[in-house]
Amino acid sequence: MSESPRTELAAVWPPTAAVVNAAGHKPKSPMKAVREKCLDCCAGQVGEIRLCEAVSCPLWPFRSGTHPYTAKRQNPLHGASDMESGAVYGE
Repeated sequence: MSESPRTELAAVWPPTAAVVNAAGHKPKSPMKAVREKCLDCCAGQVGEIRLCEAVSCPLWPFRSGTHPYTAKRQNPLHGASDMESGAVYGE
């Protein structure tokens, strides 16, 4: 009995570009992949991603499709992050 194509693809670890392509995936950034997973988790409802309360999820900080720890996300006035500055809550 031969394995199914899915099983054969899943057996390759780590997956190569050829295996990923054979599985039907197209090249994308990790941040885009995270955003797509959040959209999947929220049943395709974009607005639900913003409202997500699953703060213990490892993808939660990245759900907007941006990396919250990069220099671009830092408060330029004080070097504090948006959360530390209160900007997240409109303070």
